[in-house]
Amino acid sequence: MITEGDINIRTIEERDLKVIYKFNSQKTRGNYQEFQFESFRKLQLEYEKDGFCSSEFQILNVEKEEQTIGLLYLSFYRQGIVRIGLVLSSDNCNKGNGTVILNLIVKYIFENYPIVRIEADTDVENIIAQKVSQKAGFLREGILRKYRYHHGTYHDSYIYSIIK
Repeated sequence: MITEGDINIRTIEERDLKVIYKFNSQKTRGNYQEFQFESFRKLQLEYEKDGFCSSEFQILNVEKEEQTIGLLYLSFYRQGIVRIGLVLSSDNCNKGNGTVILNLIVKYIFENYPIVRIEADTDVENIIAQKVSQKAGFLREGILRKYRYHHGTYHDSYIYSIIK
């Protein structure tokens, strides 16, 4: 578990599946996120494979005062590089939580994995996520054109990174 103040980041447990499923709704994820799981059963089957904790992909639960406020996604897709994604519930955005969470996970990754580069991306219209990324030390590198599909259309994203 990764902890700072009242924020905890931990691996997913079976009891978290209902929360994850709730986070995979457009209402919870907000205006800029796509979502993956079509059914609760599919989510369960995916969890049963490896508990969302493999050497290639991880989902981590983010809690504040023992309540889930978000999910962290880690994709170890190339040697030395991890791509992260953070989804906070809409009522936990714009309260400073995102910056604390990103700082925690960046420090943890660099200290515990042979990673030299952490990447993140965000919709070009998601100003809050852009500010959080920059406050956590990520630099904007460019635009990924037509990179995200949500609300029925493709959207451009900014790509950010932080180097060890």
